[in-house]
Amino acid sequence: MTAVVGILNKEAVALAADSAVTIGGSNGRKILNHANKVYRISNRVPIGLMLYNNANLMGTPWEVIIKIFREETQMEVLPSVSDYVELFISFLRKKQFFTNEDIQNRMLTDFMKRVFEVINQHAFNNLRNNNPHKIDNQLFKHQIELLIDGMHDTLISDFESSISDFQDLSKENFLGSTKEIWDHSYQAIYSNNGFVIEESRVDKLKDIIYVYLRNPQHSSKFSHFTGLVFAGYGQDEIFPVLIPIQVSFAWNDRLRYFIEVENKAIISADMYSAIRPFAQTDVINTILAGIDPLLHNFYHDNLGSFLQKYNSLILNTLGPGSEATAERIKNIDINTVLKQLSEDAASFQRQNYINPLMDAVSTLSKDDLAEMAESLIYLTYLKRRITFAEESVGGPVDVAIISKGDGFIWKKRKHYFKPELNPHFFSKYQR
Repeated sequence: MTAVVGILNKEAVALAADSAVTIGGSNGRKILNHANKVYRISNRVPIGLMLYNNANLMGTPWEVIIKIFREETQMEVLPSVSDYVELFISFLRKKQFFTNEDIQNRMLTDFMKRVFEVINQHAFNNLRNNNPHKIDNQLFKHQIELLIDGMHDTLISDFESSISDFQDLSKENFLGSTKEIWDHSYQAIYSNNGFVIEESRVDKLKDIIYVYLRNPQHSSKFSHFTGLVFAGYGQDEIFPVLIPIQVSFAWNDRLRYFIEVENKAIISADMYSAIRPFAQTDVINTILAGIDPLLHNFYHDNLGSFLQKYNSLILNTLGPGSEATAERIKNIDINTVLKQLSEDAASFQRQNYINPLMDAVSTLSKDDLAEMAESLIYLTYLKRRITFAEESVGGPVDVAIISKGDGFIWKKRKHYFKPELNPHFFSKYQR
């Protein structure tokens, strides 16, 4: 786990990331505090890259990939950050994603198994919540089939977009070329454990796998993914741009990635500043919005049921002859009330928390941007440190400032070696 953030205004963009990385093993989890998550990806154009979540692409460390990319494309001068994102994706394709067909098939197998396991876990949780004293295989199988029906109906009705590399992949082509992978994955989770799913549900399950594979909204739920955050300036850009993408794995020489459009930040005449946190964002979002996201979600999710209970209590106190009043109370549209409250709360947040903060960020100097970015990461670490939570954010904070005039400048950077003994390392960046 990790925490990274980009803060932009018209003067510069500051990037900051912690150094913690969580590694899972046969005996549990271990947290190390020396991971690099901020990189300079061009020697000629001021542009950087932050990464979070998975540290490798199908077994190849991202640090290796990024540094090979920088070496091979060091003479490229492109107009925009968006062009560098496209160049990076093209580079991954040219290198065949640093993998082979066997590894790609194994990743797809793991993806299918993960979808099945998530469905099974939801089914088990539903049974445990409804009847914890009676859970048998028949009830479990029935609950799985109900979930498959519900997921299928929802996915098919909502399925519109697709990951670009998979747009031309038809369901027939996909199922035909993955029969062995499907059989292996399905048998490992269901058949070998004595579960015989009805054939019609198996077909729906195949539809679910196909949609999940292609739909970016579900990209991160069922496979390990890496967040890559490109930030800085293309040759023709005078204000900074931040573009985040998510990359999970490649299959059939197609890369499963998408751009997080909702988290892009393009500083312009209409957009003076932006703060974009990634990975563990709870503390930063609390500062931005004025309320902890978990608490906000609790209010949002539970207020409707409390209003229903309140109406029921009023109805129970009404005596004979109050039928007309009772009917009017029953006809109150609680959803309209909730919608209005939500809109008013969002407006209050914007006026009293978000807008004042963003106005202040728009005036910050380069040094202040860097200090703010570092502080947001440190506050995330501090909350983990002083509470009974896994310290999954920690270690030294790397901070970089990128501006049009000065380029990519490290404000804070850890090294695994003594810089004064390795001048040749720094001379590479003077070419």
